[in-house]
Amino acid sequence: MAVTNAFLPSTAVDHSGGFVRAHISRVPYLPGLDGMRAIAVVAVMIYHANNSWLPGGFLGVEMFFVISGYLITLLLIAERERTYRISLVDFLLRRARRLLPALFLLLLLLTLWTALFERDALGQLRGDVFAAFFYVSNWYQVWVGLGYTATGDFAPLRHLWSLAVEEQFYLVWPIVLVVVLRVAGTQRVRSAVAGVAVAVAAGSVVLATVLASDEGQSLSRLYFGTDTRAAGLAVGATAGAMGLRRAHRSRTADIAGLVSVLGLVAFGVTLRGDERWLYGPGFLMIALLSITAMWAATSDGVLQHVLSNRMLVGIGRVSYGVYL
Repeated sequence: MAVTNAFLPSTAVDHSGGFVRAHISRVPYLPGLDGMRAIAVVAVMIYHANNSWLPGGFLGVEMFFVISGYLITLLLIAERERTYRISLVDFLLRRARRLLPALFLLLLLLTLWTALFERDALGQLRGDVFAAFFYVSNWYQVWVGLGYTATGDFAPLRHLWSLAVEEQFYLVWPIVLVVVLRVAGTQRVRSAVAGVAVAVAAGSVVLATVLASDEGQSLSRLYFGTDTRAAGLAVGATAGAMGLRRAHRSRTADIAGLVSVLGLVAFGVTLRGDERWLYGPGFLMIALLSITAMWAATSDGVLQHVLSNRMLVGIGRVSYGVYL
């Protein structure tokens, strides 16, 4: 989940208020995205506290996926434009410095706490810690059958599945970009990357839809699978490749932002994770609404001002730690 405080590259803005696509490597800090992170992490926390309060609060994870796909793709293309290359080693080292210290601290403290107060659960926790350490919590939980429906089990690391999905994306997507950039060449970088991202999103939606049509298929496989949840990351990557065009004092952005927020709220208060139509077209709809909200949140308008307030920005900046 794009819960991380990812480095925000900067973007040049032309006099009409649009992003200069030839200079995607210069993107200003966009506080509206931190505001969106804050809303998403609060929704997830409410859901984990009591899912009857906000049945669709888990959809905040999809918003994180979209934001992550957008920012990571923007970062990688920015590096390509600045240096004419993408360093996979440097990229992974940057991610490790941001993600691993807090995760390792969590695993250490939780292990100590369990050893002192929940000794009977140490055996089960061992597998969870191992999976979290290697960022495969999502597939581990599918394998052992510890989905969110297994509410009676001691599983304090269950929520790390989304971080595993994102990390697997961080490992694969830069390699895909390197290959695409070599094949497409400099002039068609953004359109080529966007085309691949659209193909990934479409493939993920089709796969999830087919699997969901099988009543014998477990919901945990659909919910935790990297392949079935890749659409949100790919939708964000598409926007990152093409560049969101910022609207300057646009009524259109205000209307689009209002519609997208109302749509997300409606899904949040009505949807439940056991609705099979959600897997595939449902999550794609959430991703598209999130992208629209992101556009409004980065444009000069009402939503941007609301999401850029100090409290939401503060929560958004520490959303990774809050999620952990």
